[in-house]
Amino acid sequence: MRGNQRGFTLLEVLLAGFILFLVLTSMTLVYRGALLSSAKAEASLVMTAAVPSIRILITESIRQSSHISDHGGSGSFGNLDYQWVATLAYEGQPSIIAQEDARTKFRYYLWDIDINLSQGNARRNYQFREISW
Repeated sequence: MRGNQRGFTLLEVLLAGFILFLVLTSMTLVYRGALLSSAKAEASLVMTAAVPSIRILITESIRQSSHISDHGGSGSFGNLDYQWVATLAYEGQPSIIAQEDARTKFRYYLWDIDINLSQGNARRNYQFREISW
């Protein structure tokens, strides 16, 4: 006479294994997605943090230039590469009072500047305006 046996049947074990496989697969995909998002956010943060310093370099380049036409250039900042183009948007004179205070006549120029940053496969575009005289 057989005693009362307890335990799981083969079908129950296979079903539990399949459910465990599905859960592990979905959690792996979620983890992978989180890692990719984190890497993209970090690359974006590195690029955005470098923009003020690159902007200073571009501003100095425009202000030191003696000719008034479109400007452009490229360079590296850390492990970032950048290209920029400055287009003259407006040219004007300050008020008479400002010119009298400066004791000279001068003109000012408003520039539209486009910066393209790249780091590996990541690329971002930034735009700003700058003034020079």
